[in-house]
Amino acid sequence: MTHIFLKHTSSLYAKYVNDLACGERPISVCRIQEFTDDLAKSSMLLSEFQWDDWYHNSHLVDRPEYIADATLHECKLLLTAMTRLERFSPGVLDNMRRRGVLLAIIERFNSFPFKLVG
Repeated sequence: MTHIFLKHTSSLYAKYVNDLACGERPISVCRIQEFTDDLAKSSMLLSEFQWDDWYHNSHLVDRPEYIADATLHECKLLLTAMTRLERFSPGVLDNMRRRGVLLAIIERFNSFPFKLVG
């Protein structure tokens, strides 16, 4: 399971690092949709989600540098909430990208200290 997680996160990082770089340059809606589809396929979104959890952890998006210490669950929670919010308010994910939140999350995925068990 850990090996699969590492493969998925490094693949997501390699595929989207340039697209998710913060800044004002636009990213296409199609590319955002492709990213969210890949998150779902890679099990990076929570299947069980409580909005209360989002509210208790939403401070992480205010300062992307806080995400460097986030847990795996907190990262998945943030991504799940943002993808759900995107459905009702298009532009949420692009805003999070411009602020550096999405890049911070995929960088955090790559920094988890997993040990592969044979």
